[in-house]
Amino acid sequence: MKIKSLVATAVIAVAGVTNSSAATTLNPGASFASTVAGNFTDTWTFNLGSASTVGASISNVAVTLGSLAYGGITGFTALLNGTTFLNLSSLRSNIGPVSATAQVLAGRSHVPAGLFTLNVSGNAGAGASYGGSIGAVPVSAVPEPETFAMLLAGLGLMGAIARRRNKSNIE
Repeated sequence: MKIKSLVATAVIAVAGVTNSSAATTLNPGASFASTVAGNFTDTWTFNLGSASTVGASISNVAVTLGSLAYGGITGFTALLNGTTFLNLSSLRSNIGPVSATAQVLAGRSHVPAGLFTLNVSGNAGAGASYGGSIGAVPVSAVPEPETFAMLLAGLGLMGAIARRRNKSNIE
């Protein structure tokens, strides 16, 4: 009977320790869009209350029909606090004489708490626009190895006490 209660206590203790590493999703509510023409630089700011992993994506679609181009952005870049943050990928699709190119800037980075600026720039063709979103997941505390060592030492001590009591009851 004592072993069952000891095992139940150990399971509850371990469950409490492992649960502390679960992350909570934070949505700073930063969705954005802009219609642009010619050379442009747009600035978007957001504030994080705690150290976080920030992820973002920004997209633009260009359509070409023969020699007519609509909606393209060249030199499409994004900087987070002045540092290159997002990587550009392009996807091109041809349907008969019409071709479409989707440009997607996507990336993630670990950042401390504070105010951040996202600068989006490029050279836009006729009818160009882009849109994007940014999200963050707070960095949660992860149990340190010392915590697990103390847990195991405590369980070992409880086992030794239980064994000693069991031995004294037998004699």
